[in-house]
Amino acid sequence: MLGYAIGEGVTSITLGGVSNFALLYYTSVLGLGAGMAGLALSLSLFLDAFLDPVMGHISDNTRSRWGRRLPYILVGGLLLAPAFFWVWILPIGVWPAGLLLLLAFLANLLLRIALTIFGIPFLAMGFELCQGYEDRSRLQGIRNAFSMFINLMFGGCAWLLFFHDGTSANGVRVDGTAIPGNYVTMATVLSLTVLVLVVLCVWLNRDLALDNRGAQLEGNSLRSFWMDFTQILSDRLAWYVFAFFSVALFGMLFVSQLQMLVYVFFMQFRPEEKTFIHGGGMIAAGLGALFQGRVTHWFDKKAAGYAGIVIGAIGGLLLFFVFTCMGFEPRATASWSGFSVPAGLLLFGLGQWLYWFGAGMLGPISFSMVADLSEIQYLKSGIRKDGGYSAVFSLLTKAALSLGLLFSGWLIAGTGIVSGAETQAPEAVHRIAALTFVIGPVLMALAFFILRGYPVTRESLRAMEQKSGAQK
Repeated sequence: MLGYAIGEGVTSITLGGVSNFALLYYTSVLGLGAGMAGLALSLSLFLDAFLDPVMGHISDNTRSRWGRRLPYILVGGLLLAPAFFWVWILPIGVWPAGLLLLLAFLANLLLRIALTIFGIPFLAMGFELCQGYEDRSRLQGIRNAFSMFINLMFGGCAWLLFFHDGTSANGVRVDGTAIPGNYVTMATVLSLTVLVLVVLCVWLNRDLALDNRGAQLEGNSLRSFWMDFTQILSDRLAWYVFAFFSVALFGMLFVSQLQMLVYVFFMQFRPEEKTFIHGGGMIAAGLGALFQGRVTHWFDKKAAGYAGIVIGAIGGLLLFFVFTCMGFEPRATASWSGFSVPAGLLLFGLGQWLYWFGAGMLGPISFSMVADLSEIQYLKSGIRKDGGYSAVFSLLTKAALSLGLLFSGWLIAGTGIVSGAETQAPEAVHRIAALTFVIGPVLMALAFFILRGYPVTRESLRAMEQKSGAQK
């Protein structure tokens, strides 16, 4: 499980880098408007989403000496490193906004295509690795926890590693995320790390490279692809999971995009404070990913989902109540035993960490539910379509992410935040802070009502397995 989870570091670095810093890079460095930056990110993701089911079908029906997953994981992973590097080295200067938009779109599209070649077979390999109800949940928890570990190293500590503040010619402090060279440094280090993790993932999972050239498979034809795709889309149970996770994902994406601006303009964090808060959120999400496995063991996956929703909503509402309703000062301090305690910082951290702990529970639960549904389909038909299920799930979540990125740009613009400005109007700063605090809990509440209708439980799946075994 740990050898498999290492591969998630590849996805974490690339997706985490884009989700955490791309909007800042495009608005603060390139000078694109927030709406245009969101369009470049969302359109590339939207177009790439439709490649997912194609990649899933190809992987499911591949015959090779090294099996049907690892060759794509290696090739896609090796393509990811240069694609990620390109995202952060776009030309800066007086280039027309339309040309910058096109270059940003193409760079992100190439990144997404490489990630699809790597990611869809990687997810399907995880479905095949663990085929028990609780083991699937545990594997996804370990995968997500490792993802958060990588995010902590390179995302949470990014301000200390890459984004050191600078000083302008007149002696004014320049935020590190507005310095172009910092992004090049980040891109170089992370691209090399991607290469190392890809090689490690393939090497540690080499025992799964089983020669399947003699296997009886449907074949990679347009007709068989369409049959697979429509069959999965017609799976009523799958839509509960797709809808539940997509709505929750909207909230996570909005919070992750908007919170960066909250760090800079509302909380006015120094680099070490950003690392403390952001890194703490990643640790909380990793712990949540592991905790959901225990809750699933004690109760069930739906109960784990409910727990994640409640914990996350409490965190967001705490921030909204303290900083918006009460008007608590972000830089407020309190005296305790003769020491000055940064009360605003700690309260903000508590709310953030609770939100991301709850959010961290929902991803592994959703992925393990999709693996359950793939198992149910196998019990009914005798044909494994792990790649197909993981691909369609990825398509729909990418479509949700695409819309979320587009809306993020509009939301930022709607609050009155001005792209590239060193300071913002106080009204705009308070609007974006309030929006960031409340949007996660609202969407989590909606996800709760969707999850209520999901009928699969440990007992129902066990009954299906027993019935299938009896029939055979």
